[in-house]
Amino acid sequence: MALRFPFHYPTSRTVTISNLTPSLFDQLHREYGETLSCPCSTITIPYSTFVTNMVSFHPVCSSIFVSREWIEGFYLPAANAYLLDDFRVTAFSQFELLAALCSISNDTVSKALLDIQNNQLVTVELLEEEDIQSQVEAMVKLAQTTAYVQVTSFLQLVQMMYRSNTLVSAFGTNAVVQIGSGRVLIYSTNYVYPYIVVIDSLYALSCAEKNMKTPAVFYAQPLDTSVGDHIYWPNYHGAYSNSIISASVDGFFGGCFPLDSVLNSTLDCLYNFQCLEILFDYFPALNQVQYI
Repeated sequence: MALRFPFHYPTSRTVTISNLTPSLFDQLHREYGETLSCPCSTITIPYSTFVTNMVSFHPVCSSIFVSREWIEGFYLPAANAYLLDDFRVTAFSQFELLAALCSISNDTVSKALLDIQNNQLVTVELLEEEDIQSQVEAMVKLAQTTAYVQVTSFLQLVQMMYRSNTLVSAFGTNAVVQIGSGRVLIYSTNYVYPYIVVIDSLYALSCAEKNMKTPAVFYAQPLDTSVGDHIYWPNYHGAYSNSIISASVDGFFGGCFPLDSVLNSTLDCLYNFQCLEILFDYFPALNQVQYI
C-alpha cells in the first residue's frame, strides 16, 4: 500500500512598486499579511529624522523664583539665630537648592534627548506604523527611566553622604554648637512629638538617628534665644521657649537638613498671593527684586 500526501508549494513573485505610500503599504499588508516582503534599501535611520519630543518642566523652573536675584533676597547674615523650623533659617538655602534641582533636571533631560536623537532604528523590512510607534515608545520609556534613576540616585548619594558622615549644617538644623567656658559642645537637634510638654528621651528623636521635617513657620521672637531653644523642635508646645508662631509658609518645611526639606516641599506658597506677601514682610530685600 502506498500513502500519498498532498504537497502544496506556495509560489512567490516580486513586484516592484515605485512611490510607495503608507496607505498603499497598509493596503498591501492587509491583502498579503506575513507573506508580504518589503526590504529596505537603508537598514538604519536616526530617530532624530522622524521623532519629535515635547518636554515640559515644572513652571517654577522658568520663573523668577529660581533667579539669582530672588534667591539673594532671602539671605540673612544671622539666619541660624532663629529657631530651627523658622523659615528664615533655611529659606536662602532651600531656594538655592530648588534652582540647582531645576538645573540638574534640565541637564539630565537634555542628555536624554540627545541619546534619543542619536539612537538608530534598525530594520531590514519596512515596518508598520504601529510597530514603529511601539519601538519609539519603548525607547522613550527607557530614556525616562534612566534619567529618573540618574537624578534620584545622585540625590540619594548626597543624602547618604551627609548623614553617614554626620556633617554639621552651618544653619544649625541638625546640630547645635555651643562655645563657652573654654570648651566646645555639639548637641544633635531633637524632634519632639507635638503636644508633648515634657521633654524626655521617650518623646524625642535625634536628627542623628533619623531625618525629620516639620511645616515651616515664622516665630514672633527676638534673636536672644538660648541653646536649649535650638536643640528641641518644633516649639509648638513652648517647652523651652515662649515663642509664638506668627505665620506659616504653605508647602515648605524645616527640618534636619535643607535638602530633605525642599525635596518634600509642594511649593504651595509660590502660588498663593497672601503667602507671598508674608515672605515680603519677613524678607524685606525681596522688595528690591525686579519682576519684569
